Amino acid sequence: MLELLKRAEGLGAIFADLRTYDVDETSVYVTETTKQVTSLGREAGSSLRVLVNGNWGYYSFSKSTGDEAERAVNSAYGDERINIVFLPPKRDRVKVLPKKEVNKSVEEIMRDAEKIKEAVMRSHPSVKSVNVRIFISKINKGYFSTEEREIEMSYSISGVSIRATAREGEVTASASASLSTHLGYPLEVFDVNQTVEVVRKRLENQLKGRPPRGGDADVVLAPDVVGVFSHEALGHLAEADLAVNGILGELRGKKIAEDFVTVVDSGVLDHPMAHGFTPYDDEGVESREVKIVDRGLVSEMLVDRFYSAYLGERPTGNGRAEDFRSPLLIRMRNTYMKPGSWSKEELLKDVKSGYLLVSPLGGQTSPDGTFQFGIQEGYVIENGEIQGTLRNTAISGYTIETLGKITAVSKDFDVWPGHCGKGGQSVPVSTGGPYIRVKVKVG
Repeated sequence: MLELLKRAEGLGAIFADLRTYDVDETSVYVTETTKQVTSLGREAGSSLRVLVNGNWGYYSFSKSTGDEAERAVNSAYGDERINIVFLPPKRDRVKVLPKKEVNKSVEEIMRDAEKIKEAVMRSHPSVKSVNVRIFISKINKGYFSTEEREIEMSYSISGVSIRATAREGEVTASASASLSTHLGYPLEVFDVNQTVEVVRKRLENQLKGRPPRGGDADVVLAPDVVGVFSHEALGHLAEADLAVNGILGELRGKKIAEDFVTVVDSGVLDHPMAHGFTPYDDEGVESREVKIVDRGLVSEMLVDRFYSAYLGERPTGNGRAEDFRSPLLIRMRNTYMKPGSWSKEELLKDVKSGYLLVSPLGGQTSPDGTFQFGIQEGYVIENGEIQGTLRNTAISGYTIETLGKITAVSKDFDVWPGHCGKGGQSVPVSTGGPYIRVKVKVG
């Protein structure tokens, strides 16, 4: 590896780095009619990146042929404007061990998935379809650069996701729930029976619920919704490649929310479902907490090495790639709103007529800051108390205005796993937050 980097330097590269990936993945998928092993096996490879005459050159390979440095250097092309932040030498090894070592065969994992599927089918008489996925990814990453940075990481990410649909008469309901962690096999870390109950409850609520009244409403958003809002509506706007010409970049240093509103992105978070686990990013940069909004002020952007130099901002550790074949992009990790000092009960008590929105179901955001999210679990609030359930519910608004309308933030806090797509790549992330009270458009 070091010889390859030295070879690139000898060919004119002022900087070179090598990423190595070795991932062993097992994934099974079960429905009421099918059983599939969707992934089984090991994938390994490397990606060499060189900086030559102000341009990047790349070459990815699964097996060395001895000419990787030449291929990478010869591919360097562009407008000769690339400049990056250089880092001091460092050697580190990060190894995360599961709380309990579980070595299950594919057949055993498949049986676990079938048991979950059957439990969901039995949970409600109106359930028509169920699909369950369980996956285990054992990950080994290496990073080596001409700066004498040598970083190795070894960890696993495992998870289970459940989706179900139910129908009563003309009403169709769908619900989902996911668990994911870097602490071991998900059925050993979590009580999956609770997750089955969550899916059942969401289906039943939608079947019996009523659509909300349209228009602006006082709502309490639960941690799952707050996390998705923080990620989708705010986090993407803070990615430097989008922010430099976007609305958030123009607002740096300006106050857009109350002092009790702080939104951050971090590579390491002490929570079992914080699976945007990135102690070092794929550019060998140490993770640090990035305060996107700090006590109501627009503060920092998420950067890679290039934008760190371009903006004069301290590196954040947000350069990530899906695999060794994929180019590096600025990506989020664990994005969440920090808790406040109110209790959940205090937030509900002051809502005379409104809604408690617990879990999102799909949505979209735009570069101008507008957002719209579906809600799969929601409740009617009347005089501070829960009075009924909702179905066919969505919220929409403008990110900056919505942040300014937050009137209370709870001390309760939770985190949920997910995957984020950008540039055709998908990487594991998590989102989270407290309960918040805010006014948004409901429909």
